Amino acid sequence: MSDYERYGDYNDIEDDLPKSKNPVLIILKILTAIICIGVVGLLGFRLFIFNNYPDSVEKLYFNDVLTEHYNANGGNITVKTQKLLVPYDDNKEGNFFCDHLYLIDEIDQLQITVRYNKSLIEDLSLQLKTELDDMNAELFDFKLVASFGEGDMRTYSTVSNSVFDSSAIYRYHKLVFDGVEFDTETQGSPYWITLEISLRADASRDTYKIPIYQNEEKYSDFKIYELSSEERP
Repeated sequence: MSDYERYGDYNDIEDDLPKSKNPVLIILKILTAIICIGVVGLLGFRLFIFNNYPDSVEKLYFNDVLTEHYNANGGNITVKTQKLLVPYDDNKEGNFFCDHLYLIDEIDQLQITVRYNKSLIEDLSLQLKTELDDMNAELFDFKLVASFGEGDMRTYSTVSNSVFDSSAIYRYHKLVFDGVEFDTETQGSPYWITLEISLRADASRDTYKIPIYQNEEKYSDFKIYELSSEERP
């Protein structure tokens, strides 16, 4: 056997031996994996809380008016809902979002849920140079403005019931408006309804406006909302 052949055997043995790994590269790979998992987890958590509302503000709210209507009809009531085409006040800022629209037009009642990020309160505090409490349920005033056609605008500024709740970075208001006219003798149903939100600490500021109801020909897709057993009084 030649020396070259012997050396070839040694090389084969060396190739079979496990090669040492760079510990720095291993640590970098582990850190990269941890960061990726953390980012994915954070995005997943933000998406989850963005699309999920606390039960207190998500479900249909039975105030005295709705409870009386429910009992008088043996629980046979009609609740409508509609997907909001533009559920926010500004497509860039996105200060307020609305969801869970419920219409009980038999008793002229409208329910809507409003959500905002607590960072909005921090920004407003800086602008007003005063400390606003993001857990204060009395920071904002809410009213509805309905259009029944040219020259016929009606405002509903009395909130019959309001439920305030919070979850992580979000704050929520469940608003119940009674006396909203859905079928008038002269004008019929409103064409659209806008929720207007104003800051109590500075009434001179521009109001935030969100269209929450559309009843025009192209945008009049209402669906029947099925009550769960937990929602019934």
